[in-house]
Amino acid sequence: MEHISTNDLRNQLGRRIDEAHYRGEHLVIEKNGEPRAVLVPYAWWVEQQNETGQGTLAP
Repeated sequence: MEHISTNDLRNQLGRRIDEAHYRGEHLVIEKNGEPRAVLVPYAWWVEQQNETGQGTLAP
């Protein structure tokens, strides 16, 4: 799984969102070298929510 800094992500956000959506890529977002969040495809997230019985925030 690829890692990216928040500074680099600012310049690449649109492309990285498309890569998550179209290619199914997951991306660890780091701030000051520390993992803070993960960008995942929405469909994957919905699937995970359904599997755990959490429901979704689907529109």
